[in-house]
Amino acid sequence: MRASWLALGLVAAMWLLALVSGYDVVGDVDITHASAGPSAAHWLGTDHLGRDVFWRLVTGSRAFVGPGVAAACVALGLGLAAGALAGWSGGLVAVACRYVFTVVASVPRFVLVLLACAIYGNSVWTLAVAAGVAYAPTVGEEVYARMQAFRRAEFVLAAEAHGVHPARILGYHLLWVNTSRLAARHALQLFAFLLLVETTLSYIGAFGATAGFGVQEPTPSWGNMMGFEWGVPDANAWATAAPALALWSVLVAALGASQRLDER
Repeated sequence: MRASWLALGLVAAMWLLALVSGYDVVGDVDITHASAGPSAAHWLGTDHLGRDVFWRLVTGSRAFVGPGVAAACVALGLGLAAGALAGWSGGLVAVACRYVFTVVASVPRFVLVLLACAIYGNSVWTLAVAAGVAYAPTVGEEVYARMQAFRRAEFVLAAEAHGVHPARILGYHLLWVNTSRLAARHALQLFAFLLLVETTLSYIGAFGATAGFGVQEPTPSWGNMMGFEWGVPDANAWATAAPALALWSVLVAALGASQRLDER
């Protein structure tokens, strides 16, 4: 558990470093030092255009950290609100909310993300909103089930009998106390999903196979870093190994932390 949170903390640190460093990863081209190995000047060496792999790895975190947090906010905002409303109100409100959940969930998440990017433009923020909307029914259904289970619980009836405002019962006693761990678990799972989708699109996009989807060169992404170096003769191994290992580590960390939360 600690290792998972440490890995996620390192990613957050990379993201903050990318925001404040001001390093020019786009203009950092030096053909005379192309495909160089690790050194004091370039900790992970350079790619076949002579660009520093370490700084491209750090800057590549911007392609998914901010959008991942945004996607989680969208999914939790929509899912918690709709699920709580359906579970608390019941009746036609619950039927309508669950019908919307079913309609959205009937479209595979990856397909919904691709459709959104095709219609509204290739942007990591479009991807983030689409991923959040696609994931919201999963959150909503679980919150609905919990609201149904706790709606007539003894502590809720006691709070109502003592005149506690329904908004406080719903917002604090039901949502905050009983779904905060659920929300954290789903946020981690969605973060992993968005990272995987973004790197997949960027990786394939490096070959020109997704009609411009994903982060495009020369802007770095862990996905296009791996694709850009594929098949290059005498390439620096760290140019592909570093983003691949970073991707694997973050996915394992996010899903591992999510599983531990689910077990508690």
